[in-house]
Amino acid sequence: MARARQKVKAAIRAIANAAGYDIVGYDGKNARTRLARLLARHRITLILDVGANEGHFGWDMRELGYKGRIISFEPMKDAFARLKTTAAGDPAWQAVPLGLGDRDETRTIHVAANSQSSSLLPMLKAHSEAAPESAYQSEESVTVRRLDGVLADYRIPGDAIFLKIDTQGFEKQVLEGARAILGEVPLVQLECSLVPLYEGAMLMEEALGLMRSLGYDPVDLAPTFYHQGNGHLMQADLLFVRRA
Repeated sequence: MARARQKVKAAIRAIANAAGYDIVGYDGKNARTRLARLLARHRITLILDVGANEGHFGWDMRELGYKGRIISFEPMKDAFARLKTTAAGDPAWQAVPLGLGDRDETRTIHVAANSQSSSLLPMLKAHSEAAPESAYQSEESVTVRRLDGVLADYRIPGDAIFLKIDTQGFEKQVLEGARAILGEVPLVQLECSLVPLYEGAMLMEEALGLMRSLGYDPVDLAPTFYHQGNGHLMQADLLFVRRA
C-alpha cells in the first residue's frame, strides 16, 4: 500500500512539474513551506513585491495558499505588460509600473537578455561570466519612487506587511526609501549577493548588518543563483523578522 501511494505521489508530481508547478511537503525542510508558515504566523495581509518582473513571486505566493493582497512593483515596460497579464483576474493583486529606491527620480535601467537580471546598476563581469544569458542588451528610462512616499496609496491602516525586495543590487536603496514605514513591516525578504555582481551593490554581510541596525534578525536563507561553470552559490534570498 505504501509503495502504491508513493507511485501515485510521484505521478502527480511529474504531471505538476511538466506544467511548471512544484509540489512541496509540509515537513518544515522546504524554504517555501517555512515562508508560508511565517506569513500565517504574522498574519500578513499585504505583500509588497518589489522587483516583480513578470509576476513569478506573486504567483508563487498564490500557489502557497496566500489569499491576501499583493502589490507588485515593476518598472520595465515589457516585464510590466506580462506582470499585468499574470495578475489579471485576481482582484487582490495589483501591478504598479514603478521602480523603488531612495529618492524620487527618473533613472536608466539596464535590460538583461533574460529580463530577471535587469538592474538600475551596471553589471560586473563576474555576473555575465556566471550566467552569459544575463548580459545587458538595451536600456530604458524608468520612474523611481520612495516606498514610504507611495505606500499610502495601496495599504489599509493596520496592514501587516511582508516586504520582498529583488532588485538586482538595488536593495539598499529600496530599504533607504522605506525607512518611515518599516515599523509596519514584520517580515522582509532580500535578495543578497555573496560576491560582487553589480557595481556598488551591497554584499550579504553588509545586508545583514544593515538589517540588524534597522531592527531585524535573519531567520532563513534560500539559495537562488549558482555559477553555471563552477557551481558556486552567487545569490540567496534572506528572510528577516522584525524584533519585538
